[in-house]
Amino acid sequence: MSQIVTFHTSASKLSETCVWIEEKARYICLTYEYVPGTGYVKYAASVLKGELADDYIKNHEETTTRRFEIRPVTTYFETFLDYNDLLKMIRKEMCHGAGCVGLRKPVTRSDDTESLTSDDFISETRSDDGFTVSMDTHMSPHVFTFKYIILTSEKHGTADLTLRIIYGCYKGSEKNNELIYGASIHHSPVYNAASYDVPELDDDSHYETALMRMEKCPVNMSIKQEFSHQLNTDAEHREDIMYSILDKIYAKIGGLYQIRGNRY
Repeated sequence: MSQIVTFHTSASKLSETCVWIEEKARYICLTYEYVPGTGYVKYAASVLKGELADDYIKNHEETTTRRFEIRPVTTYFETFLDYNDLLKMIRKEMCHGAGCVGLRKPVTRSDDTESLTSDDFISETRSDDGFTVSMDTHMSPHVFTFKYIILTSEKHGTADLTLRIIYGCYKGSEKNNELIYGASIHHSPVYNAASYDVPELDDDSHYETALMRMEKCPVNMSIKQEFSHQLNTDAEHREDIMYSILDKIYAKIGGLYQIRGNRY
């Protein structure tokens, strides 16, 4: 039988469900869609560390499927990538960009009038939903950080897309499922989703801003008990806590991102 020759056009769409990628110390379960003509990518993944047992495989496949259905990452890569390059780009985005799961979509507000006219970080947003953590949470000595990059379809001046880089500092108590955090957001315009550069920023300054907000005007929040172990210094990862904080940031109050609370 002669070899089958295939090619893709602007109408093509590629997808795989729960494909597994083997790495040195872990396995990645990945579901994705890719439109070669535009570079549009939608994906979700979960990472299995340790033994590749049947029950672990099943649990991660269910998690990946649920993430893809409810909270996929959506972004843009180069057009007409070959299979290996596509998987490499998704892996890079998982490690250095949007992660394994997308943000929970916020409720649309008719009074959301935030203006995105500057490429500086937002500094005048605050949280006031009434929840207050205990003093034990404030006394926790261990501070954790994260940096999250996401491309959104929000307009930014004359650009149709906005690139957000979110810096967070947080600490909490594993015993009571509480934490406090502060954040800093850099946002800049993107004119071409298929070709743009992530700006080189002064990470230390943004982390310092986030830390100052955590210490002087933190956002108070509770997390799911199943995630509380990730506040331990020995935790293998803190991905669920990061996404919980990102959800809180994007759950706007009065149209404003919750990156700081009321000043003490």
